[in-house]
Amino acid sequence: MDDRAQQRQLPPLPTTVIPPQRYSGDAAYAEEVAKIFRRSWMFVGFADDLRNDNDFITAEIAGTSVLVQNFDGELRAFHNVCTHRYSLIHLRPCGNGKPVCPYHGWVFNKDGVPVGIPGNREQFGFSEEDRRRLALPRFEVAVRGRFVFVRLEAGGTSLDEQLGAYGLVLDHLSETFTDRIDDGILPWAANWKAGVESVLEVYHVDATHPETFKKFTKKVWDCSYEKEHSRGTTHLSDGSVRWWDGVNQKMGLPRSEMLRNYDHFFVFPNLAIGITHGSLMSVQTYDPVDPDHCNLHYRLFLGETSKPQTKGGAARKAVEDNLRGFNVQVLREDQVVSEAAHKGLKQVTRPAVPGWGEERIFAFHKAYLDRMAAE
Repeated sequence: MDDRAQQRQLPPLPTTVIPPQRYSGDAAYAEEVAKIFRRSWMFVGFADDLRNDNDFITAEIAGTSVLVQNFDGELRAFHNVCTHRYSLIHLRPCGNGKPVCPYHGWVFNKDGVPVGIPGNREQFGFSEEDRRRLALPRFEVAVRGRFVFVRLEAGGTSLDEQLGAYGLVLDHLSETFTDRIDDGILPWAANWKAGVESVLEVYHVDATHPETFKKFTKKVWDCSYEKEHSRGTTHLSDGSVRWWDGVNQKMGLPRSEMLRNYDHFFVFPNLAIGITHGSLMSVQTYDPVDPDHCNLHYRLFLGETSKPQTKGGAARKAVEDNLRGFNVQVLREDQVVSEAAHKGLKQVTRPAVPGWGEERIFAFHKAYLDRMAAE
């Protein structure tokens, strides 16, 4: 049977996609920041970094610097910008310390109020009411499993409602993958949507990843959908299965019984989670910087070994180095084509034409366009 006959047997493809003009330009970017990134529960980090009093994490949500701080066991989220002269308060991605502005030493409490102002009487004479007016803007914070989310604009659905059935997935992943082995950021010269699209399909694998991901999987791709989110599952190659079985046995790594292949989850708008052989978790966010740039923040996790004697050993280190190197190589290959696509998107007006190997892109585009149409 020739290709044309095979094509005629395929069901019709969706036709609605994001127009190229939405991938650049300040006006389009400002609108999606207002309608998507400020209204969505955004993944910002892991509760692992917030276990103790005064532990904190920081994140950028489409141009807004956010801090999440542990105040004696209670997590609260604030704008990470001092209300005095607008310095960032916490300068590190995570750490332990009270919210103290490094510029002039203003100290903020769990309500975001500046309770410590050096030389207040001589410099300002602020009353208690004045201090309350200078409180940091507060954001909503919620945790599912070990995944921490922040929402900039109050109101709307709860985190559990936004996640739907994927909330249970995050619970399971949080219990299984406890050992972080890598955490890094790659700046991409591409719109965040172009970055997201690079992980939602396998059609590009042969051309983009001929020596890496292509050898890692078979040509099987099953997709399913949950609210605005999606899942894609592909089978690992026989060689990959043998390698992982050997690693699991030698290192005593746990394996998820729910996720046995390469299972990839996407949580709208920009969180991607890949599970390999039930043994490795990759967590990625495509964080917008401006219309033409995003930061790819990646993290890798293994489960806790049942053979503690292997932890820190040469064999374990070699496995972790292998996984880190492979992951970064694949991401850099995606970076090249995403940046090339971004340049091309700025030169055309005709919408793209994804095929069935890219079907999750249609779901992503629909969720995006629905959000943009909302008032």
